[in-house]
Amino acid sequence: MPRHPLLACCLPLIVAACAATPVQPIQTVAAPAASSEAHALAQAACAGCHSVKPYGLSPNPDAPEFYVIANTPGLTRETLRAWLIEAHNYPEQMDFYLEEDEAETLTDYMLTLRRADYQPPR
Repeated sequence: MPRHPLLACCLPLIVAACAATPVQPIQTVAAPAASSEAHALAQAACAGCHSVKPYGLSPNPDAPEFYVIANTPGLTRETLRAWLIEAHNYPEQMDFYLEEDEAETLTDYMLTLRRADYQPPR
C-alpha cells in the first residue's frame, strides 16, 4: 500500500488518462535550405572567428558557434538581424560592417541552423 492514500486512489486515474491521451509529435517548421551564396558569405565574413556549420567549435573560443546563436531561446529573426548589424562594433577585433543585404542573407542562413532537438553544449 502506498504511503499516501490519495496517491493510491489517483494513480490509476493518472495512468488511464495518459494511456487514453494520444501523444502528439513535436511540430517543427522546416528551415529553408541554405544557399551556397549564404554559406560562402558566412565563410568569408565570419568563419575566422565563428563556426558557421551546424556543428563544430569556433576557431575563436570567445566567439559563439552559429548553431548556438541560432538556437538561443527567445531569438527572433528581427533580434538576430539587429545583432548582426549593430553588435559587431565592439570589441575592437570584431569591427567590420555588414551591408543590409548581407545581414539579411546571414540571418536567413543562421536560422537554417535551428533544430527542434537542439541541446546546448555543456
